[in-house]
Amino acid sequence: MAVFTTIGAAIAGAVGLGGTFATIAGIGLSLAGVVVAGVVAAGLAFGTAKLLGVFDVPDVGSLGRANGSKVQVAPNTNNRIGVAYGRNFMSGPITDVNISNQNDTMHYCITLSELSDGHDVGTYTLNDIFWGDRKLNFSGANVSSYSDPNATSTEDWKDKIRIRVYAGGTTAAKQIFPTSGAVNATTMMPIWSTFGPNHYTMEGLVFAMIEVDYDAENGLTGLGGMTFDITNSKHNPGEVLFDYLKSSRYGAGLANADLDITSILGTANTNMLGYCNDQITFTPNTGGSSTIDRYQINGYLSTFDSCMDNIDKICRNAATYFTFDGKQGKFKAVPNRPYSTSELSDAFVLNDDNIVSKISISSTELYQQLNSITVEFADQNRKDQTNTILISTPGSDRNTGEPDNNLDYRAELVNNNVHAEQLGNIDLNQSRKSMVVECTSDFSGLQIDAGDVVKLTNTDYGFTNKLYRVMKNTEALGQDGMILCNLLLLEYDASIYTQGTAVESTAEDDPTGIVTNETINDIYTPNNFRHQFRGLTQKSTTGSGTGAKFDVSKDFVNVTYFIPAVSGGNPTANGGSGYSAGDNVTISGNVLNGIDGTHDCTFTISNSPAGKFTLANAVSGIAFVPGGGNSLKGIAGETLADLAVGTQITENPSTNTSMTASGTYSNIAANINVDLGEVDSGEYTLSTNFTPIGSHDGITTANYGVGVQADVTFANGNIQYNYLDSRTRYDDQADLPTVLNTANNFVVTDQMDSVNIRTVGFNTSNQTAGTSQRGYTNMKVDFIKLRGGDQF
Repeated sequence: MAVFTTIGAAIAGAVGLGGTFATIAGIGLSLAGVVVAGVVAAGLAFGTAKLLGVFDVPDVGSLGRANGSKVQVAPNTNNRIGVAYGRNFMSGPITDVNISNQNDTMHYCITLSELSDGHDVGTYTLNDIFWGDRKLNFSGANVSSYSDPNATSTEDWKDKIRIRVYAGGTTAAKQIFPTSGAVNATTMMPIWSTFGPNHYTMEGLVFAMIEVDYDAENGLTGLGGMTFDITNSKHNPGEVLFDYLKSSRYGAGLANADLDITSILGTANTNMLGYCNDQITFTPNTGGSSTIDRYQINGYLSTFDSCMDNIDKICRNAATYFTFDGKQGKFKAVPNRPYSTSELSDAFVLNDDNIVSKISISSTELYQQLNSITVEFADQNRKDQTNTILISTPGSDRNTGEPDNNLDYRAELVNNNVHAEQLGNIDLNQSRKSMVVECTSDFSGLQIDAGDVVKLTNTDYGFTNKLYRVMKNTEALGQDGMILCNLLLLEYDASIYTQGTAVESTAEDDPTGIVTNETINDIYTPNNFRHQFRGLTQKSTTGSGTGAKFDVSKDFVNVTYFIPAVSGGNPTANGGSGYSAGDNVTISGNVLNGIDGTHDCTFTISNSPAGKFTLANAVSGIAFVPGGGNSLKGIAGETLADLAVGTQITENPSTNTSMTASGTYSNIAANINVDLGEVDSGEYTLSTNFTPIGSHDGITTANYGVGVQADVTFANGNIQYNYLDSRTRYDDQADLPTVLNTANNFVVTDQMDSVNIRTVGFNTSNQTAGTSQRGYTNMKVDFIKLRGGDQF
């Protein structure tokens, strides 16, 4: 038997099921399978797998089956418990229910995860608990109040819900929430107390015990949809992989002797743990600069999936290859990283001396070349709801005549856009280095490992030490019985690892972002067309004030920032303290969907009575508007296609200078009729800008209102009046606002024939002195397409 085959047969492949049934009955499954010698068995990125064509493109489905994932499901003996690493917003199967107190108190046990103890036990921390969309606030184990999405606190459920969370067993020592006043979990479930703690041990599990007092008046008639924000300290991909490989309960059950441990847990950046621990820079959504581990695992592995699939997920979400090293007879990890100069100088050389076959070279045809990748991930800033980024190749880097070609996939174990952009950017770059070489070497190729970088020299092709990464090394026997190695090589270029500084997503952002490949600082999202930004913290101040939060708006017409309604409390959502007249306050351009420094805005405080600011001068700063800082009307169609954003229609209604001082909405400009037969179907934003005309006497305040109404005529002749009716008021203004605006979604369908758009508003200010004018000027109506990337 050949060398690779002998070793492969000696070590079982990790292809079995693992995990604990939700009945809490442990199972033992033997691991059996076949090791394909030298193949990169896991971790191959989606784009790379598609490019090579000899590997299956990884499954792009969801995180396992519904009853094998981190969602709350009803009791069922077919449920399985998965294992959570890093931070997860999660629930799990309900595994026991009881009732007591004359049917007035309900008791529940929700099993959240296997305890990650394949190597050493992770430390678990509970961050928050949610009941539906309400965040529960606690005094000890008792709910003291809940906060709705608007941060309004309510005490209807005070002391009527009690929750404790445990990791590893039912004893008080295993309680992780609350962190004081620990009790045995059996006290939370009457039937468990009846049979005693030895009957309900829950060892090896992370679970929550919940008591709910029946209160129909306040909606407590059962268990709501629970979400637990829990962090497992085990999140480095090297630690996670080793834990999973070692566990015989939920993982592969391999022994230390089966593994090249240094390649997985070594702290040098040539090893998986060390490379993933390297710090990379990103821009937090609050502004400034910060660092984060290059890769982390924050997600949930379903035990319905095979161990091989889960190993693949871990490695793929950490840009690491998992392979079998025939020289050692062990599995090892190989980070997908740039090689140092010294490493490249020592790389194995393939040439006419050791290549014993023809050299086959192929590359992706033009119409199959990838130029964008869409990456889905569970966003921790949205309680693990799905977020999406689109990473695209700049038009200047595309080949002539290259059509759009996108690849969609999900990063199952990523919970932030910073890591998603890291993975997607490398995958897209690598897929465009599309030269693939196949050849056969003599027995000296046995020393080459999958994942290694080698040099290829061949005069016929003009190659002199051209660099390739080994994607597969398969042992074969020649006709004369000699050992040969069939090699699959992918072009290597250190530039594919170039990374920009990603900008962290926020909970308020639209869940679609677009990142330009290799220049990640250029981020164009639909939110660049967002007008208002509320509750922003300051980047800096010339004074000592702290804690205030500001409301800032964009003026798309003049490409500047302004702060509406300065008196009456704005721009402070929370007043802060320590501010004085004359202080200059700066807001980072980053939190205004621009670039820090380049798009900062600054204003000077005139006074700060009781934390309410007025301004001493106009807001300064250049708003970030895609297309070179001009109005959207001037952007070329080709550019809009690359940005996946476009303006279909722009209108500038005539100035209205003769409005009466009324607080009632009325038409303020001629109607705009749009033929929707000439407009592509899809989602648009109908946005408006209005500059008020009038004056203030410095004593009384004025009210302003602006809005847009739209009547749609359908192809069958029917008319839906007020298909869109959106109005915004600006009351009690001490000064004349700079710009007022609206922005609303508008969905165009094939059945629509036309739309009649009316601009409405009112203005109660004084007439402009000397001209007797009151009304609106610089009016602008934009019909903006947010998604699709079409050329107009």
